[in-house]
Amino acid sequence: MHNAAMSQIPEWNDLRVFLMVARLGTISLAGERLGIEHSTVSRRIGRLEEMLGAILFDRRRSGYTLTDAGRRLVPNAEKMEAALLEAIEQSLDQAEVIEGTVRVGTPEAFGIHVLAPSLAPLRELHPGLHIELIAQPQFPNLATREVEILVTLEPPKIGRYKVSKLAQVEYFLYCSPSYRATHPPIRELSDVAHHEFVDYVHDGWVSERYRILEELTPHPRRSFTAISVLAQRAAAAAGLGLVLLTPYVARQVNDLVCVFPNQTLITRDLWIAAPEDLLKIRCYRFVWDHIRHLIEQHPELFRRPS
Repeated sequence: MHNAAMSQIPEWNDLRVFLMVARLGTISLAGERLGIEHSTVSRRIGRLEEMLGAILFDRRRSGYTLTDAGRRLVPNAEKMEAALLEAIEQSLDQAEVIEGTVRVGTPEAFGIHVLAPSLAPLRELHPGLHIELIAQPQFPNLATREVEILVTLEPPKIGRYKVSKLAQVEYFLYCSPSYRATHPPIRELSDVAHHEFVDYVHDGWVSERYRILEELTPHPRRSFTAISVLAQRAAAAAGLGLVLLTPYVARQVNDLVCVFPNQTLITRDLWIAAPEDLLKIRCYRFVWDHIRHLIEQHPELFRRPS
């Protein structure tokens, strides 16, 4: 019997549904994103599997995970997706029009305090451009296309990505004026060992690149931990302890004092990454360039990459 996959070519719509389920992990979320019933999602996946003669997903109550056959299909389906988007763009030939939805993943405070406030002028210039911001302490996945552009402390090591260093992020030590007034003075770095700290919850909740406090003092005493850096900032401003913050988090409100002004204590590299094929498409390239320019516009918040 000849293979059905040889005589029939899968419909693009079925492959589009396949990619969405691969990225989101559930048929209900995929249906919601695509604007179709989850039963239609399920039917299209079944039809594609039948046509290819392969099981693409391991179906569990917790969600859909790719099988080996599914993982092999993803890069080819993504090439088709990128080629289609590029073809649409070329056929429209609208040199000045930027349209489409771009999902951007960033560290929490960068997304909230740096990227989000910069978007209003973009919206005025390009009302057809829609940015979905995923700003969280755990970096989303480029491989599964949870996001299409990623600002990260952890650049991808493998895969067909364009990766570029954006800036060096500097961390300074802060506390509230009331904390400083009621606790032993801090004259040199060794004095911080006698103080309490506000820090991240680690244990897999956030990226290991945020494990910065131990670099400052090997055995810190923590008075409060949170996965959110904004929660840490609020706790430190309320007098709970010392906190390591970047200027774009600390300087939002004038309720913290810098313990060692002009002394950078920890640095991290901030990167931007995106799949190479997507950057051929105007809307993704435009958002990529916007983020790079944004860093250049704020030399008071970011140090240029070394």
